[in-house]
Amino acid sequence: MAKQRVFVDTNIILEAFRTGCWSTITTRFSIETVDKCVEEALTGDPDEPGRVDVDPENLRAQLSGRHQVSDLALARFALAHPEWAGLDDGERHLLAWLKDMGLLGNAMIAISTADRAAVTSAFALECNDSLISLEELVATAGGNKSSAIPLRHHFSKQWLSQLKTDFLLKGMR
Repeated sequence: MAKQRVFVDTNIILEAFRTGCWSTITTRFSIETVDKCVEEALTGDPDEPGRVDVDPENLRAQLSGRHQVSDLALARFALAHPEWAGLDDGERHLLAWLKDMGLLGNAMIAISTADRAAVTSAFALECNDSLISLEELVATAGGNKSSAIPLRHHFSKQWLSQLKTDFLLKGMR
């Protein structure tokens, strides 16, 4: 049986490395992302408090797919959705690539993000049913819930579920 394809943003990569669940989720799922998210996960100020060190070899070796987003795809996405100019680069690149590939709303894929703006955009793109939390990925993969390093709240199934409920109650589909 083929592994389910899950597209992740920079936040998910960083939290998975911070908590030590990266190998757990990449063993169970086909984890994919775009070049910009890899770049963001591997850069930053090394002296920044709370910075997560991501092993570049481990990241690249365990990704099932790393996709380059064309300038044309980014331009089409920007023109179609000018209201999302404030999205972080990684999330914007990821959503633009998924849209360009015709994967948004595809029941065979999942998207994992803990970024409120990206979740809002996913709702507007009508792919909210594809959203999955990092906590749910870890649980499905058989990860240990009593890990020494717990996930932060906005990576939880409860946070994403509450956000989805709020959007549905406000009429965002």
